[in-house]
Amino acid sequence: MGIFGWSYPPGCNSVPGDDDEDPCECCGRSVDDCICEECSECGEIGDPRCYLEHGLELTPEQVDGISKLSQAIYVDLVREREMCKGWVEESLE
Repeated sequence: MGIFGWSYPPGCNSVPGDDDEDPCECCGRSVDDCICEECSECGEIGDPRCYLEHGLELTPEQVDGISKLSQAIYVDLVREREMCKGWVEESLE
């Protein structure tokens, strides 16, 4: 460990995966693979407000992506809860 805390090996500036962007909120895909259309009102792409305020409609592909994204978030939350439960039980022993 360096004097300023954790040091990464040469050429690394973060943990692998830290650079990943969050998926699109409307279709659940990565930003590079987003299938959302451009909003005719404001020109934004993948903004949930456009579907609420500007009359855009979700396609079946977007709905499928959102449900997969929601499932992934749920699985992550359950996994995190189980890990925390394990840590608490270990600390009480």
